[in-house]
Amino acid sequence: MGFEATAAEIGALTPLDLPAIVDTVLDVSPNPVDTPPASLTDANVGDWQKMVDLTQWWLDRMATVPRPLQEKLAFFWHGHFATQVSKVGRAIDMYDQNRLFRTAGLGSFETLVQQMSVQVAMLIYLDNDPNEKGAPNENFARELMELFTLGVNQYTQADVVSAARAWTGHNVDYGAEPRIYRFYPNRHDTDPKPFMGETKNWDGPEIITRILTVEPQRSIAARFIAKKLWTFFAYPNPSSALLDTLTTAFVNSNLDISALLRTMFLAPEFYSNAARQGLVRGPVEWIVACLRATGMTARETNPQWWMEDMGQQLFEPPNVAGWKNNAYWLNSTALWARAGFARNITWKAHEAGFLMEITTRTAQNQYVMSAAQAVDLALTRFGRDPATNSVSPWVRSVLINWLTTQRGSEGAPTYSWRDWAAINLTTMTMLTPDVLLA
Repeated sequence: MGFEATAAEIGALTPLDLPAIVDTVLDVSPNPVDTPPASLTDANVGDWQKMVDLTQWWLDRMATVPRPLQEKLAFFWHGHFATQVSKVGRAIDMYDQNRLFRTAGLGSFETLVQQMSVQVAMLIYLDNDPNEKGAPNENFARELMELFTLGVNQYTQADVVSAARAWTGHNVDYGAEPRIYRFYPNRHDTDPKPFMGETKNWDGPEIITRILTVEPQRSIAARFIAKKLWTFFAYPNPSSALLDTLTTAFVNSNLDISALLRTMFLAPEFYSNAARQGLVRGPVEWIVACLRATGMTARETNPQWWMEDMGQQLFEPPNVAGWKNNAYWLNSTALWARAGFARNITWKAHEAGFLMEITTRTAQNQYVMSAAQAVDLALTRFGRDPATNSVSPWVRSVLINWLTTQRGSEGAPTYSWRDWAAINLTTMTMLTPDVLLA
């Protein structure tokens, strides 16, 4: 439900029963107000630097808010309603979309889709900014149905054409500063249009209402979103019976996202081995987990320099379909980039004293902690407690054997700040299969 719970967070939830835990996680009111980087409104700062600041700001917010579900869900919507800053062109527009995902991401799905559809970032990215009568652009109309609400093969080409005509005139006012959405009546196609069995003078927002409030499209959309959210939070390919349960709850709540998540988080399947071991962390989630574990910030460690090679750069999804998941992240190039960032954050954390307890020695120059204790401490810092079987025995044994060998080859046991055992154990723990899993 987050990025990696701390021992204190787990301790606070442990006395509660499961419904109370879920309600606590869903209550994001303790999170601080969304205050963007000051540079976003500074005319003297270029957009390249603004995007660096915005990326670091969001990573740090993910890592520090007390109820991280809000940011994790905003990240999900960022991949679902994908836009690219390389096409949108301005950091402020990307932030406005990001803020919508944060503030509306737990509410009504229809409201979220309606508001997303008239934001500058989406209007520009899917080419609705020049969409006008006589020259309709189908990009947004098609993706609205295929990627955002219904899924493939749930609409016709005629529906796409009519939806595109309905969205004519919903454009961007490039004369305003900053740019804003504006509806231009003189550019709107007011002729009758057939859409999903009904012919009338459809307007763009009415298309969304039709899809999300009328059967069977409402249930189709509910199932599509339920499956995608389950895949994001738990594991791919949920059973039909589970999807039935999730879809029914979503429809009965009038497509309330919090109600769907509550049903998901209370489902027994959410606590199965498949869910506990079902996801490879994408780069963003892994970076945030590492920041949380080490106490470092994105501003201190600059993860943005490694994110492109890892395959997941915030505000720059690969295409309108967003990022893939799971095995997609298991390739040599992406893992090599993770290793580069792991080494970078290791040095920063080491300078701040991270894991230095394992270097403490007695007056007789014997380590206070055994190799096993030191490894267990490192794994626990990264959310993998051997006492609760959340780490594989094989990984633990490899690390213990390695550290034992390292200590035996150090020669005279004289402490220095360059204690390679502490340094290398930090890097290796971050890159274990266990920490790479969500």
